[in-house]
Amino acid sequence: MFPPKVLRYLFLSLFYLLYALPAFAGDHWLGIYFKDKKIGFTHSQTVAGPKGKTVTSKTYLRMSSEGIDQSTTFTQTSHLNAKGTLIDFSLLQEIMGSRQRIQGRVEGDRFIYRVRGEGFDRERSLSFVPEFFISANYIDKIVREGLVPGRKGELPLMTESFQMLSPLKYDIQGQELLEIQGEKRETYIIYQNMSGMESRTWITADGEILKETTGNGFNSIWEPEGKAKDLGDEIFSVSSFITFSLVKIAKPIKNPRELKSQTFQFRQLSRADLIPEDHRQKIIHSQKVEDGSHTTIVQVDAELEEPTKKIKFPVTDPAFSRYLEDSPQVQSNHAMIRALGKELVEDNSDAWKAAKDINLWVDSNLEKALVDSATALDALRNRRGECQSHTYLFAAIARSVGIPTKIVNGLVYSEKDGGFLYHAWPEVYVGEWRALDPTLGQNRVDASHIKLLEEEETAPIRLMEFIGKVKMEVVEK
Repeated sequence: MFPPKVLRYLFLSLFYLLYALPAFAGDHWLGIYFKDKKIGFTHSQTVAGPKGKTVTSKTYLRMSSEGIDQSTTFTQTSHLNAKGTLIDFSLLQEIMGSRQRIQGRVEGDRFIYRVRGEGFDRERSLSFVPEFFISANYIDKIVREGLVPGRKGELPLMTESFQMLSPLKYDIQGQELLEIQGEKRETYIIYQNMSGMESRTWITADGEILKETTGNGFNSIWEPEGKAKDLGDEIFSVSSFITFSLVKIAKPIKNPRELKSQTFQFRQLSRADLIPEDHRQKIIHSQKVEDGSHTTIVQVDAELEEPTKKIKFPVTDPAFSRYLEDSPQVQSNHAMIRALGKELVEDNSDAWKAAKDINLWVDSNLEKALVDSATALDALRNRRGECQSHTYLFAAIARSVGIPTKIVNGLVYSEKDGGFLYHAWPEVYVGEWRALDPTLGQNRVDASHIKLLEEEETAPIRLMEFIGKVKMEVVEK
């Protein structure tokens, strides 16, 4: 059993929850900590002129896994007009050695964005009416409307990395005399909630951010440049995240890979419909409890031995087109991926047999290691990784030959860790949807695989509604 892809989720949730940029002009440094261990820093610079502002920023997170550098850097430049409205931005993400650039610009009432990475280049657009905000200007919007304790509001916020709009709810909870670097400063506390992710920001009246915290153990603190950049000699290990993300249960599950059917109770869910239903899992009961959270009982079954019918591939039905597309992480149109897919399926036309052959190849050719891969191409070249690496590569190969494939995010039981780890696996359409697990070498997943999400791009944000919050237990038959 191998640790979860939660590392990447935490990286990205950290980036957005601790990436509010100050509203005042000048240089600004923050040290970033996880559970009191320093892991990185953020530097931002805002230059104001008569026509608007230019905001540049860099966030660096230093980590390693099994002696391999897992560092992540986000570098962004944003231009705002004199009213603080977005003109354009350019974001370069360097995640564990993989580079991706996202550029966005406003043209009339449309927002045009382009995503480029190795093996992927696509431009799309969405409406800019009404106006939405990004990391460079949403705090400025809150400050301009008045830091009045008790004032609440909501604004549309784009997470630049995913080009996804979500409502950000905020509440100016009060004032506090904050001691920071030996000096007491008057601050306002702003509570923020976006898609279940919560944070608090301590900010001065002129818009300088002094402290930010999240409920999942991340903190950023204002520090002078020298101190912010000093990360010490000890490199933070990603294995430290495993204990944090593990969902423990009172009684261990024996032989989980053989588990045929099991009922689980989830507690502390934010919504009644947070756990999805599909062909393997059904909601038995859900209710709201006194503290406002929800308790849900779900029955999960192992996948069937074989599909009930067979189909040929490639699948050309437009209803499945979204599950055949390439993406920045799943480069199914890349020549290397397409060549491998063609070799693996040869003259076979049976979709289920082809899916099993791809599953076997990925399981056999990728070393199981606590090393994340940002894309399918990274996994193919490095030939090692954990569940994200296996799932991205499987999905890319399967889509390249015309087999519709979903990327599922959820929980799976680990005997080694004595609890449930956040995990990823694919589902393929072969006349019906079927779940496999190339990380565990399963052509049919067991009943300890509990689906939480199947959104490929937005999962890092939405999964934060679960991580560190949800409690669960096995319901005895």
